[in-house]
Amino acid sequence: MKDIFEKEYNAALKPEGDFIYYSHIKLTNPDKESPKASFIYGIPDLQWLVGAGVYLDDVETDIALMQTKLNNQIKEKILYFILIVMGIVALFFLFFNWLNRGLKNDFNHIVSFFDRPAHSDEEVDRELIKFVELDQMAEYANKMLTDRKQAEEALKESETHLRTLIRTIPDLVWLKDQQGNYLLCNPRFESFFGKKEKDIIGKTDCDFVNKELADFFREHDRMAMAKGKPIKNEEEVTFADDGHREILETIKTPMFRSDGQLAGVLGIGRDITDRKRAEEERVTFEAQLQQAHKMESIGTLAGGIAHDFNNILGIILGNTELAMDDVSEWNPARINLEEARTAIFRARDVVRQLLSFARKTKLEKKPINLKPIIKESLKLMRSSIPTSIEIRQNIPKDIDTILADPTQIHQVLINLCTNADHAMPDGGIIAVTLKNVKLNEDTAAKYPELNPGCYVNLTVSDTGHGISQEEIDRIFDPYFSTKEVGKGTGMGLAVVHGIVKGHNGTIAVKSEPGKGTTFSICFPVVEKEAFVETENDEKPSTGDERILFIDDEELIVKLGRKMLERLGYKVEAMASPIEALEMFRSQPDQFDLVITDLTMPKMTGDKLVKEILNIRSDLPIILCTGFSEKIDEKKAREIGAADYIEKPLDKHDFAFKVRKVLDGN
Repeated sequence: MKDIFEKEYNAALKPEGDFIYYSHIKLTNPDKESPKASFIYGIPDLQWLVGAGVYLDDVETDIALMQTKLNNQIKEKILYFILIVMGIVALFFLFFNWLNRGLKNDFNHIVSFFDRPAHSDEEVDRELIKFVELDQMAEYANKMLTDRKQAEEALKESETHLRTLIRTIPDLVWLKDQQGNYLLCNPRFESFFGKKEKDIIGKTDCDFVNKELADFFREHDRMAMAKGKPIKNEEEVTFADDGHREILETIKTPMFRSDGQLAGVLGIGRDITDRKRAEEERVTFEAQLQQAHKMESIGTLAGGIAHDFNNILGIILGNTELAMDDVSEWNPARINLEEARTAIFRARDVVRQLLSFARKTKLEKKPINLKPIIKESLKLMRSSIPTSIEIRQNIPKDIDTILADPTQIHQVLINLCTNADHAMPDGGIIAVTLKNVKLNEDTAAKYPELNPGCYVNLTVSDTGHGISQEEIDRIFDPYFSTKEVGKGTGMGLAVVHGIVKGHNGTIAVKSEPGKGTTFSICFPVVEKEAFVETENDEKPSTGDERILFIDDEELIVKLGRKMLERLGYKVEAMASPIEALEMFRSQPDQFDLVITDLTMPKMTGDKLVKEILNIRSDLPIILCTGFSEKIDEKKAREIGAADYIEKPLDKHDFAFKVRKVLDGN
């Protein structure tokens, strides 16, 4: 007991108290000691010791009971928890299964949308979609489909417009890949190859055109693709469908894919045939206009030269004839004077040819024999053609008559001989042949424009460098020339062609490079007597009337006085029209005839005629001129002149005109 008390005392001394353990006899079981635990707490102020104890075996029993009860409760809780968890899991599984089926169904709808072919227009049925998020996805998918459909429709519409544009555009349009294979083309291009688009696609130029042209096309394709920008060139091509030819202005443009890689080349060919023809016509027109200006200048120059030159020739001719009158026929000097007189007439004809070329005089066709004209022309040409060129002529005696203008025949021969001269810079032979020919059905076939019948054939040949076939086809075109710039107008053969056609004839040319050229002309024969100019051996007409002679050239004034006085007339000759008019006004009845020049200073001859006729209307007047564009014989008579004389005029013709007017014929 003492030990127990001591333990209790020690525990009471502690401020918070303490547990003590010991064995003690239990009242319920006095036979043995049972373990016991007590809590002891001391109260010093009261000197009390308070304690409470419990037998441990009773506690263990209670604990065991409580533990058993607790275990049973735990088992029940665990069982309840397991059941709850299993229920939750089952519910979750059921929910997940339901959710999975819904998601799978929704996903299947959406996946099936994306699994459909690209051209399908079927949308996702949003009523079958249960989940909002997937419904939004379905909405976006349907919008994608709508956008795609709109884009496809826009693309189809754009492609239709493009196809329509390509098919209806009047230009040739085609597309090739980098290897030159055709990818598309339009109907205009189909007509070029003479094939349909389906037969052209996949093929190259070599399948349709010759190698040279195919290489030309391919070279420009490569140039466009190499430069990376459009290039332009001109091509003259033949269309396979009907064989017509066109000049195309072709633009070739490299085509690129969306990633920037070269895809091929696009070609567009535009027909510029009419434009090129218009340009050529414009150039021709400008050349013609320039030539017209030149001709106008030449005409003006020719008119001025003709007037002055004819005055000079008139002076020379008049004085030559006066000298011939003073020289006996047996005198050798007379022969020289006759030669000079012939040369003057030849010079007069040259002036007329010049005026004819410049279209300053009217041409007159008449029945002629070409023989004397050809011989005379060759005489004239001999002085202007180098001596290194031999002129051979084969002209028989009997040549038929043709209807022609001698001046134009001169011009034809001069132009042909001049061309032959230019073709032989180192010398050669010009052969001129004249002959009668009769064309039957067979021989006339060589000249498509001629009918069977009789013709005079004029041939001019040379041994020059010849003409190529390409140039022969254009040789008669105006302004076409094979000569260097500045060495030819291109009008010579065109003029020849025009003259021949104007005489109802035809001209043909035969030539080979290096073998010379031959021009052959046929003129139709006429059943008429050829006009022949003959010398007038009769004595000139004379008279004793009083004549007023007026000319501003002093030499002509002196010559006129001498010629008229030798014919027996009384002559008053003056160089001033003003003074002549004053003298006539003072004594109008003293003259039987007035002869006046047209072109004079201060007062022209036509005005003088009017003034004189105002004074005396019955007086005959002869109007003379070297050349005038303003007045001809008809106009001279309209203003009151009795006759009209063109200088130079030989003595016999002059005397005849004067006598005819004085006699009132």
